[in-house]
Amino acid sequence: MKKLVSITAILLFSVATACGGSVDPKNILLGKWKLVPDATHSKLCGATMEFTAKTYTGIDANGKPYTIPVTYVTGDPKTITFPATVYVMTDAGIEFHTTYIFSNINTMMLNTGAMCSYSRQ
Repeated sequence: MKKLVSITAILLFSVATACGGSVDPKNILLGKWKLVPDATHSKLCGATMEFTAKTYTGIDANGKPYTIPVTYVTGDPKTITFPATVYVMTDAGIEFHTTYIFSNINTMMLNTGAMCSYSRQ
């Protein structure tokens, strides 16, 4: 019986890791994101973006990558429920925050008129 429990635990851990188990529960936005190709969205949506603990990296209108410092406002990691929201602020202040809405741990939308939908890479 112990072997069966051990094997089951290993399999569940492996599946969770392969399906985004490495997501930081304190900030579900961290990581690399790509634009959902079949979604309806604006041509202004960036193809990819990456969030680290202190920075955002995106692609500008000329196709060049840029990185800026950011701060996050997240929900309680102990009680993540979906839809979930993460706010991102730059040094421009809270008035210029950006809102990301998650339908699940691996899919989110930039909450603007552009309706940019992203999936975790």
